[in-house]
Amino acid sequence: MNAAASVGTRAFVSTGRGPVVTAHTMVSTGHPLASAAGLRLLLDGGNAFDAAIGAAAVIAVVEPSSNQVGGDVFALCRPAATGIVEAVNASGPAPAAADPSGYADGIPTHGLRSATLPGAVAAWDAISKRYGHMPLERVLAPAIVYASGGFPVDMALAGAISQSLETLSQFPASAAVLSPGGRAPRPGETLLQPDLAATLREIAANGATGFYAGTFAERLLRASETSGGDWAADDLTSLPVEILPPLRTLYRGFEVLEQPLPSQGYLVLADLNIAEGFDVAALRFGTAHSLHIMAEAHKLAFADRLAHLGDPEHVDVPIDVLVSKEFAARKRMMLNPARASHRSGPADPSGSGRDTTAVSVVDEDGNAISLIQSVFQQFGSAFIVPGTGVLLNSRMNGFSLDPESPNRLAGGKRPIHTLNTFMVQRDGELIMLGGSPGGHFQTQANVQVLTNVIDHGMHWQAAMDAPRWYHDLDTDTLTLESRFELDVASALEQRGHRVAWAPAFTPRARSQGIMLDPASGARFGATDPRWHGQVLGY
Repeated sequence: MNAAASVGTRAFVSTGRGPVVTAHTMVSTGHPLASAAGLRLLLDGGNAFDAAIGAAAVIAVVEPSSNQVGGDVFALCRPAATGIVEAVNASGPAPAAADPSGYADGIPTHGLRSATLPGAVAAWDAISKRYGHMPLERVLAPAIVYASGGFPVDMALAGAISQSLETLSQFPASAAVLSPGGRAPRPGETLLQPDLAATLREIAANGATGFYAGTFAERLLRASETSGGDWAADDLTSLPVEILPPLRTLYRGFEVLEQPLPSQGYLVLADLNIAEGFDVAALRFGTAHSLHIMAEAHKLAFADRLAHLGDPEHVDVPIDVLVSKEFAARKRMMLNPARASHRSGPADPSGSGRDTTAVSVVDEDGNAISLIQSVFQQFGSAFIVPGTGVLLNSRMNGFSLDPESPNRLAGGKRPIHTLNTFMVQRDGELIMLGGSPGGHFQTQANVQVLTNVIDHGMHWQAAMDAPRWYHDLDTDTLTLESRFELDVASALEQRGHRVAWAPAFTPRARSQGIMLDPASGARFGATDPRWHGQVLGY
């Protein structure tokens, strides 16, 4: 694949950097320390699944602003022995006692009552037992070292703590860990998390049981009693993890696989199905007509997401219809190639978070995993369960309180998730895998990366470097990174779009991923220039 020409852009599509190319293994994560930990596990005899868990656990320690042990995980796993892709869904439910009537003032943004049951540890344990080679003690060892011995705070984390200092200070355990002395740590200062290290040791020794029936469970229930939470012992008896078949579609001969419900990853498939009816390659990258078609396809798909998506254990969702070619053909007839649509709807809280991390790993044997992990908003609930070091997510904010919404809050129900990852196969061979943080912008970024490669012929790194657009449903605004031409924005406005500008490399979505060449066996790793991710391999 070659870098696309700079049609419709002010400067380069690419930063000039090419993908990292290796013969055997590849790790692509959103944090350098995580990529290094994953590579070390591969060098020490672990497989892709061991490396991904180890990397995810390290990020949970060194980047708590975006994910932590108290977050959720979705993953696509492809063991080389079978070539069968399985989806791991580890998104926890609301407490059984949670009820919309108890949220007359709305779901709180922070605090214990903003959290659902964390699923990350259940995912790590399930992936390790089902696919891994190494014991969890070895896989979690790098994360334990960084938690117990500390790590130097980078500029991004120092800035995030500084931004959230007032919120974190509301919760003594959080303030004690993340802002010792009442201030944000400076870049380079060491951050110690001894309680989190103890929790990770308990998980390493006893797996998920050591978390959901161990010290964490005991102290979560104690915190609930003293902080007005809804948690009860019965809420922690079932592990919040499922192994499911992925959703899939064909796009121009490529089989694209995505996360099943309650992830909204189906939007990647729905967007592609609608776009497939247009010659996207002939529209050329970055032109007003190309952006108009892709944005309108996304709007059409997203309208169905608001109308139908909810926890499939509580709501009947016609997901097979939503990802079908026939349904896409009917939706395509609604797309006006010359005029923007404006569909109003209720604000959707499930996509308001963007603090997430994506991990992709392929090993020498061809085992592959694409994993995504999140606490939802920056620092999630901002509530660290005292004595555990575990920062809880704020995923309760993903629910709606609208009585008519399929995503309405209910006890024991899971909110719709923006978290999703993708894999792409052709003729039974794995070609691409990856994902991106970014709330509702995740699926939009994933679609753009995929079409940049498949339709526009970009190489893997250029596909991530390329300027992006984002449609915000709540404001009905089409935001363009500033590398697009001014006349592209003008042409879009003439079609009825409300256009806004973003920085040249806005961190709204930050892709990670790996491409494979079945002919040579080479691995091509890429990382988004919008963040401090790192690709390593050998």
